Amino acid sequence: MLRLLLCAVSYLAVMNSVQCQRIGIELDVNLSLKARIGAGGACVSGDMEIEERTRGIVRVSELSVGDIIFGITGTNRNPVWCNVVAVFPAAGGTNRTTHDGFTADHMVIDHTVHPYGKKGEVRVGPIYTLATDCDASLNAAGQAFTPISTAFCPHELSWSQYITLMSAIRRFANRTGYFWFDMSVYHDNDTATVPHWLDQLHQICHQLLLCTCQDRCQALENVMTEFVHEHLDKEYVVVVEQVFPNMGGDVSKNQAGTITEVVRLQESSQIVLFAVFGSAMVALLVIAVALLLYRARMKAEKEQEPKKTVEAEA
Repeated sequence: MLRLLLCAVSYLAVMNSVQCQRIGIELDVNLSLKARIGAGGACVSGDMEIEERTRGIVRVSELSVGDIIFGITGTNRNPVWCNVVAVFPAAGGTNRTTHDGFTADHMVIDHTVHPYGKKGEVRVGPIYTLATDCDASLNAAGQAFTPISTAFCPHELSWSQYITLMSAIRRFANRTGYFWFDMSVYHDNDTATVPHWLDQLHQICHQLLLCTCQDRCQALENVMTEFVHEHLDKEYVVVVEQVFPNMGGDVSKNQAGTITEVVRLQESSQIVLFAVFGSAMVALLVIAVALLLYRARMKAEKEQEPKKTVEAEA
């Protein structure tokens, strides 16, 4: 019994990171030219229909920041109304192929978070990036979808991994603004550590997961500093530097003004987690003491039984 209780407490202590530990895979951040070109179309069709709270069914191309559309959020995927925080036409304005309104590499949600693939109705037309303050959006057909694609995270994610990732992204973007979803603010740089900006996205996704799930954040701080200075347009570099004056700093010093400060698991969440563990340990201690007292009582009663028998016979 005691061992089972100890195992239960151990399980509680690690369940916050079990799903996240699956991210320990090697990512190839050196995409081929073909993959880079394909990744640029990671959006949804401008003709995709979405339910807007006051206007009813509208096209994505008709949405603006501040509109309220239907989506899902939280561990239980609760249906809610969500504020549109970013909607941008694809860089270059070229037409792209979509399948049921999604580019093939756009991440959608069923049992897991995965690319939609090449299935369904094929159309060619303008595409958009769309993000809300919820974990995912819902289109009029009932398909839940994310604001990201395999251009950012190259592998399938569990729902737990995904909402951890998106929560961190929202905390970050809430400070700087949601221009990160506008593909036109980035540029390639032949003198950069990674010349093609798209090639660095997989590394950023991987390091975000390591930081949010395992509190291993220095590599994220470093790669984001490189990405901002080498691939983000200057006017937005100024914004990021103002919000994060210690960007690229030593995260082990818990400095204010680093990217890690807002990305990693928040202190309040850690306090709640420790409170849960503390309560579990107190409960375990009470049960253990009760078990010991019970066993001591049973042992004493068994020792008394022979004496009572002898006295009765006498």
